[in-house]
Amino acid sequence: MTLTSKLLNDVLAPIFLTVARESTFVNDIDVIRRLEQYRNDGYFKSITKFITIDVTDLYTMIPREGSLQALARFCIKHSYQGKIGTFTIDHIMKMARLILDTNCFVFNNKYYKQIRGGAMGSAFTQVLANIYMLEWEQELIQHQRDHSEIYGRLVSFFYAQ
Repeated sequence: MTLTSKLLNDVLAPIFLTVARESTFVNDIDVIRRLEQYRNDGYFKSITKFITIDVTDLYTMIPREGSLQALARFCIKHSYQGKIGTFTIDHIMKMARLILDTNCFVFNNKYYKQIRGGAMGSAFTQVLANIYMLEWEQELIQHQRDHSEIYGRLVSFFYAQ
């Protein structure tokens, strides 16, 4: 499943990063540059507030069906003639379900099937969680845009070697 996970990540992550560029920080320097632009545009004020939030255990807590539905909508919106690259949306969804349905882990020499969220360290789980969060945060992103404010979420991805 690791190769399938990396394959889906490599297909979906570049699309996500392009789509979410305005609301995504890719590293610390990106944050600084956006804040400098915010200041240069005259929006930084003495009453400006900085708020940070950490979603605890995001990858293992995303709802499976909700995230798969968000993935399907994402794929439909960003496909060309029903395909993303060489894969049909149906193939992408089948691979996504296969990855999520076969996540297992070992604890105290006993095997367990993961029934909630996705596996930590899985390349696909990262892109799936980011696609889910992008859809979830759209109202906030729009609100911030409407008020000339900054919103950004730090994301990172694994890339297949």
